Amino acid sequence: MTDKEEDLRQWRLPRGRHGLPRETVTRSQRERLLAAVVRVTAAKGYANTTVADVLNEAGVGRETFYELFDDKLACMLAAHKVLMDDLEARVSEAYGQPGPWERRVVAGLAAALEWFANDPAASRFVLLELGAIGPESMVRFRSHFARFVEMLDEGLEGDERDPDMPQASSLAVGATFARVYEEVVLDRAAELPSLLPVMTYELLVPFLGEEVARAEQRRVS
Repeated sequence: MTDKEEDLRQWRLPRGRHGLPRETVTRSQRERLLAAVVRVTAAKGYANTTVADVLNEAGVGRETFYELFDDKLACMLAAHKVLMDDLEARVSEAYGQPGPWERRVVAGLAAALEWFANDPAASRFVLLELGAIGPESMVRFRSHFARFVEMLDEGLEGDERDPDMPQASSLAVGATFARVYEEVVLDRAAELPSLLPVMTYELLVPFLGEEVARAEQRRVS
């Protein structure tokens, strides 16, 4: 396990007398709690999830939980941040590879679709359950949305910007989020990578026109 919290499910503290330093034990307990709140909340919904549910899933004591988090909401928000930071990092890495802008956009889109497909429970958690926490959910959504819009804008050349569509990047990211959200709601997150061709076309056509968008769609089909 690296220092980066990339996967909330991969690492578990060995049972029994392990002789691990306190820092390592605390980190393991925290990650187990984060993984547990994702699984339980995705299955039961935020309103129906209790701290006891999370503790039972994680195998961590109540005292330890409250040493690490103020309450269920704090645990959920911490897990949400880890997951969204990981999604952004994977998309950014794919988008940051050398090549034409449209190829980089498709690579970033493919990385995002794979991320959501690889863990449907995490997908429900980050897209559906956040809305149950109240006003904080909108603040967080806008922040994440802005980060992806900035990423898309960063690589745009002047001749790819349509002066008649000054908000093209926002519209494109919004449409992509809406499509992913719909598939997750319908429990079809695992099928998202199969939508790469059609979503490639939908994402690129406002910027590059029909011919280029269709060409990229055919390339990834």
